[in-house]
Amino acid sequence: MKNEQALEMAPQEAMPTNPTAESLIARGIEKGLTVETMKELLAMRRELNAEQAKKDFDEAMATFQGECPTIKKKKAGGKTKSGSVAYMYAPLETIVEQVKEFLQKNGFSYRIETEMPEGKVKVTCTVKHKAGHSEQSTMEVPLGTRTEIMSAPQVVAATVTFAKRYAFTNAFGIMTGDDDTDALKTKAEAVAETAATDEQKIEISELAQQLNMTASEITKRCQEKYGLSFTKITSVQAAGIIESLKQKVAKLGN
Repeated sequence: MKNEQALEMAPQEAMPTNPTAESLIARGIEKGLTVETMKELLAMRRELNAEQAKKDFDEAMATFQGECPTIKKKKAGGKTKSGSVAYMYAPLETIVEQVKEFLQKNGFSYRIETEMPEGKVKVTCTVKHKAGHSEQSTMEVPLGTRTEIMSAPQVVAATVTFAKRYAFTNAFGIMTGDDDTDALKTKAEAVAETAATDEQKIEISELAQQLNMTASEITKRCQEKYGLSFTKITSVQAAGIIESLKQKVAKLGN
């Protein structure tokens, strides 16, 4: 009987496009529909609106990604002992500056929230479209190990910054240039640098275990990337490997 009441409205008068809740209630009262039937109509309206909002979100995201430039990495991430740049990267503020015009143009806004579970940093970037649909991208990474050049608060700050950057870029599918940790150094320069700490080597081993990587795979990675064995990598190189492995671990959790 409820369905019959709802269907009776169609032939008598065309339903306006995207009717408001108030207009549906008013029409329901006018037609003598029951409260249950009006609830069903309102629920149907919410579902249709949610489907349209998701469609609008997907279309806007596709347009944004087609317009968004590849982010240029212009900031030096440190120097080797010999004075050369260790690696280049793009800070979050630089990324936002390069894409904000395209975000606004396509109706996107976002917010970033940070949590600190035991021994970890968890960052969630919530992307919302003007049509009402929203989606989240979460990046959870273990805290880095304190080194001789970084205090405990600096390690936390660096990990939070790292997680924010990747949660944001993952949320919008933003592409950057070469990996942040790619460092074009000669073997002679590498040998002259400070050796990796035992803490760094332990952290690399722990991350490798989470990724089911064997010791030989880590050694091969060091040889291919730096021309050195795992036991002879430098502190800067170890930091690069740690950051790269953290990215892979974080992707496993997404």
